[in-house]
Amino acid sequence: MRTFDPSSAANYSLVRPTYPPELYYWLSHQVKQTERVWDCACGTGQASIDLAAYFQHVEATDISEAQIAKATPHRKVNYSVQPSEKTNFPDHYFDAVCVAHALHWFDLNTFWQEVKRVLKPGGKLFIWGYNWIQFGDGLDQAIKEHLLPILQPFWPEQTALLRGQYLSVDFPFTQIESPSFDLECHWTMTQAFAFMRSWSASQIMVEKHGDFQIQEAEKAIEYVWKDPLEKVPAKFPFFVYAGSFSE
Repeated sequence: MRTFDPSSAANYSLVRPTYPPELYYWLSHQVKQTERVWDCACGTGQASIDLAAYFQHVEATDISEAQIAKATPHRKVNYSVQPSEKTNFPDHYFDAVCVAHALHWFDLNTFWQEVKRVLKPGGKLFIWGYNWIQFGDGLDQAIKEHLLPILQPFWPEQTALLRGQYLSVDFPFTQIESPSFDLECHWTMTQAFAFMRSWSASQIMVEKHGDFQIQEAEKAIEYVWKDPLEKVPAKFPFFVYAGSFSE
C-alpha cells in the first residue's frame, strides 16, 4: 500500500484531477438506500466529500496517517486510519463501498472478503480510476520520449494493474453495466508538471536520486509546450467497475 509523508500528503489532492460529478449521482441511484457509504483508501477525502452530497454518512479510511491528517473536514464524513483489508466496521453496515483510484494497492483476496462482510444485503461495490494522461500528440510524444524512460525502473509493480485498467483483475462480484464518464481538465504547464511529479515512480526516483533528470525532462517538455501559462486540455481515460456480491 502506498503511504505518504506530511508534505506529499498535503500536495497530493491539490495536483490530482477531481472525479466526474455525474459518477456520484449515478452510483447513488444504484443502491437501495443511501444511509452509509465506505470510501476505501480515501487519501485526503477527495471522493469522500463528493459522496457526502448523496449519502447520509461517509466512513473514509486510509492506511496513511499523513493523508488522514490532511483530509478535508466535513460534518457527514468520519475519517479513520485503517487498512482496507481489515476494519472495525460492523457486519452488513454499508449500502455502498467505493474505491477511487486505489484498488491496485490492496491485497485483493482479503479485501473482497472484507467488502462482503461489511456490505448490507443488496449493497454494491464501486471501483474507478484513470490509467494515464493525454495532452495531444506533440506533448504526449515529448513525455513519452523524455520523462517516461527515466521513470520506468521506479514504477511499483502494483501500478501495472492500474495502467491495464484492472482488466486482469478477476472480480468476484456480479457486475452491473456502468455508463461512460469523461474526465478532463485544463492545465497550465506548472499544473501538469506537479501532477506528473505526484506519480509514485517520480517520488521514488527523487527520493533515491534527486530530481535532476526530471528537471531535464521538464525542459524538453517545456520546449514543446511553448507558452507555460497556456491551459491545455488534459484527458484521462476513465473507467468504472460496479457490482454486488451473491447474497
